[in-house]
Amino acid sequence: MKQPVFATISCFATHKKICVYMSLLLFSAIPVEAKDTRPNILLIVVDNQPASILGTYGNPDVETPNIDRLADEGVRFTRAFAVHGMCSPTRATLLTGLLPSQHGVQDWLDDEEMGDWPSDWNAIREYRTLPYTLKNRGYQTALIGKWHLGQPRPPDEWFDYWVTFNLGHTVDFWNNEINDNSVKYKLEGKHSVDFFSAKAVEYLQAYDHQKPFFLMVTYNGPYMNPPTNLGAARNRHYADYKDKDFPSFPRNRVNETVLEELTYSDPEQWYLNLARMHNDRETMANVASQNTMVDDGVGRLLKALRDDGLAENTLVVYTSDQGNFFGQHGLWGHTDFSFPASLYETAMNIPLIARYPGVIEKGQVSDLFIGQYDLMPTLLDMAGFDLKIANSPGRSFADHLKGSELAAWRDAVYMDQEATRAIRTHQYAYWKRLKGTGEHELYDMQKDPKQETNLYGNPDYAEVVSELDRRLSQFFDTYSNAEYDLWRGGTVKGSTESTQVYKSLYGEQWEPDSAVKPAFEESNP
Repeated sequence: MKQPVFATISCFATHKKICVYMSLLLFSAIPVEAKDTRPNILLIVVDNQPASILGTYGNPDVETPNIDRLADEGVRFTRAFAVHGMCSPTRATLLTGLLPSQHGVQDWLDDEEMGDWPSDWNAIREYRTLPYTLKNRGYQTALIGKWHLGQPRPPDEWFDYWVTFNLGHTVDFWNNEINDNSVKYKLEGKHSVDFFSAKAVEYLQAYDHQKPFFLMVTYNGPYMNPPTNLGAARNRHYADYKDKDFPSFPRNRVNETVLEELTYSDPEQWYLNLARMHNDRETMANVASQNTMVDDGVGRLLKALRDDGLAENTLVVYTSDQGNFFGQHGLWGHTDFSFPASLYETAMNIPLIARYPGVIEKGQVSDLFIGQYDLMPTLLDMAGFDLKIANSPGRSFADHLKGSELAAWRDAVYMDQEATRAIRTHQYAYWKRLKGTGEHELYDMQKDPKQETNLYGNPDYAEVVSELDRRLSQFFDTYSNAEYDLWRGGTVKGSTESTQVYKSLYGEQWEPDSAVKPAFEESNP
């Protein structure tokens, strides 16, 4: 922007002060580049953390002071829901704004099958993604933490900076193989959550302030699954928890599904370990301590933003890929440890917190229904980009973050986990099962918030079921992609635990797909 020139300099100026003043006026005529005022975006995605385990969501047993403070400084959403109960599908949805039955990632991508995939296979490369879109519009982009969407190498067209570990899921928090941009090394003697926090702080300290940044910190904690979280933990917070009683962790009988699975082959001892975790105080202390480890990391990131003068112009969003059970319904672990999946509230209701000083009012609590497919359009909108994501059911709630009313926001969210599809409204949760895989379920969330009584088949609720079924079918008829719609004989990306189920339904020729697809490109960003 050019400033007006009010005087010219003469080398013969007779008054020193006048000469200096005239020099400053001339300097102001030099074109200067306008400061980029678009917000930086720090997106923190943690692994398997349900909202109900955090202090800000009412848990009295687990210490999460930094996350709680972040909520106090912004807005906390009480009705944010994962689209699926496993990590790879939900991360694909966060990055594309699409449903699992659209992008095709419909189960966790099994590390044991990594050798069968192409060396540069990225499960969602053919779609518009959040980092690609922001990078094409001038953002510096970085991912630090868990990836789990294909081979652990950076998609170069998306990220300028990349640090992850060599597997998709967490086998151990210690001694991981690290891919640090173009360098690989063994991380020894450091908890992976601490390591990813340190790398993120290092990134923020080195930030050049020339362009806004989009930084994804994708912690591989708290995790909350066996064997990592079975029994005593190896971290600095475990000692603070090991003698606590944990009244917020249910004590009850092990779920019948787990007991049934124990009667079959369990070579990796998943179900045996789930049974061992149940009602075990050491496991509870482990889980609590890993959540506090994540909270420590969040505190370090927020401090780095303050120390580097970035806090005021950074939108911070904190969320989880999905939740886990920690005793509810006699279950520990993921929703897919039963088939078809059980999409209980504990596992599907996730934390969602946003802070942006001067834009998002402090201390807000919102009960707006948010699906994970809504996050990408919202972040693009907050960055100033009004962009239609092809075929996405997602909508931007940026105006809500800024304090304005939303026009005709939906009164429900939808979930999409292979043979189980669900709709959650203000009053009901309805789960529909793919024909031949299980029974449907209906819960009255106002009268039965713990989901203890399945009302499906009760004649008093026949009209409710009919209407919810109509809405659910209409939603998926509108948005699902026939290529990846398991309810229409479609396939899945990469891998699924249920291959034999789909072969029995659609024939022996049915197989998961890991072909390399053409990368998405936009011609006029």
